[in-house]
Amino acid sequence: MLRWLGIFTLFTLNTLSGTIPNNTVCKQCHPLIYAEYQASMHSHASIFRDPVHKAVWDKHPDKRKNKYGCARCHTPSDTTIQPGKSLVPNSIQLTQPISCQTCHTIERIEKHSKYNINIYTKKKKYFFSADPKRKGEKVAFKEKSGFLGLFKRPVGSPFHTIDYSNEIYYNGQMCMGCHAHKQNGKGFAVCDLEVKQGNSKESCISCHMPQKKGTLANQKQSATHAYHGVSIHQTPKELSRYINLALKKEPHGFTITIHNKATHTLFPQPLRLNQLRVSIERNGKTTTLPPVSFERVIGVNGKPSMPWLAETVLKDTLIKALEKRKVDYNTLLQKGDEVTVRFGYYLVNPHAAKKLGIKDKKVTDFKVLTQKRFKL
Repeated sequence: MLRWLGIFTLFTLNTLSGTIPNNTVCKQCHPLIYAEYQASMHSHASIFRDPVHKAVWDKHPDKRKNKYGCARCHTPSDTTIQPGKSLVPNSIQLTQPISCQTCHTIERIEKHSKYNINIYTKKKKYFFSADPKRKGEKVAFKEKSGFLGLFKRPVGSPFHTIDYSNEIYYNGQMCMGCHAHKQNGKGFAVCDLEVKQGNSKESCISCHMPQKKGTLANQKQSATHAYHGVSIHQTPKELSRYINLALKKEPHGFTITIHNKATHTLFPQPLRLNQLRVSIERNGKTTTLPPVSFERVIGVNGKPSMPWLAETVLKDTLIKALEKRKVDYNTLLQKGDEVTVRFGYYLVNPHAAKKLGIKDKKVTDFKVLTQKRFKL
């Protein structure tokens, strides 16, 4: 009873203020999801929380003009941003640059060649969500009577209507407003996920927001909820199942096959670098072979450059959607050898990190996405 009293108090105050509930209000009903969000990349998207985004912005020529053009995806919750004025570390920038409301009010995605655009619903306190068991339903808050009218129980959320009928929340297209592709001012595609959905049942949601143990909301208990700590380095175990590593002994040495089961190119962002690392243990000694890199290098006039200057692709060895990539090694293997294969990434290519002045080890350290040990 006290919990509902608190919720109704917040609801009343929020209604009187005429504002959309912020993440702190969402926390009252969804504490587990709120806690996950706090550690997510969505929560750290602004220049004040993302060292990579800040480093790039500090080098960008638009900074001198105070012309921040990244808000569409990096801080859509902050409506105070004005051309010609510096960004300030306000509460939105520091705690919810991409808020719960940002993602749950996307009505549709408008596709364009330069970049896609999120079209948000104009209905107040109207949220979209996905639940296969309730697909097609629209749940508004109301009270239902029970036991001859002596008791009443609430149905739905007191903060918002929940619409379970929007298909883009089931097929993952609601992510494609910001994560599909991006052209720079020169019309050059600096990033493209190259999604190939085909007949795959997997989507952005099923891969990056898997079901986790724990209730969705306080007032409506459930066994699981969709994970909201969206981040490649927060969920490596879940994502590793989409990268299969295999070893085959050959007359000349051996071959490692990387099978990308994801429906998009692996790490296509221009600053990323993925690597395959192999080591061989033999008679108590470990031999580490040179790493094999997979990258997309962009630049201008034949030299690598920052994304906003790039005009062409200088090199592209990225592993595409559903591709099986074979890597040959000339080292001969012997019976009893133990081969450890690691596939991982750098958030920022070490060379680019040095140019950008990034020293944060969370960014500069190599991260293992998946690994496998083979014993011959």
